[in-house]
Amino acid sequence: MHKTRRAYHLNVVGDFYVEDGCCTVCGVPEVTAPDLFGPDGPWGEHTDHCFVRRQPETRAEVGRMLETIRCAELRCIRYRGSDSAIIAALRASGELEQWDREP
Repeated sequence: MHKTRRAYHLNVVGDFYVEDGCCTVCGVPEVTAPDLFGPDGPWGEHTDHCFVRRQPETRAEVGRMLETIRCAELRCIRYRGSDSAIIAALRASGELEQWDREP
């Protein structure tokens, strides 16, 4: 059965998102792609959730987004797009479950 996932309300519109209620502010996005992610407060003790603040535009940025997906502890960063190269990269890294496939 296909699980419906809800994006955190601060995510920008686009294919990558942080799932609502999943983030524990593990620090990975802050280190691997701080230009693509933002905190719902200052990074640190007053932050409860992170979100995608900017979708990746270049190959390097997509690479950092995929690295963040691979390193994040709770698998909160999701992909809901259809780019075959990104899907192949998720499959190759063992992270295909982070892709929101069609039901």
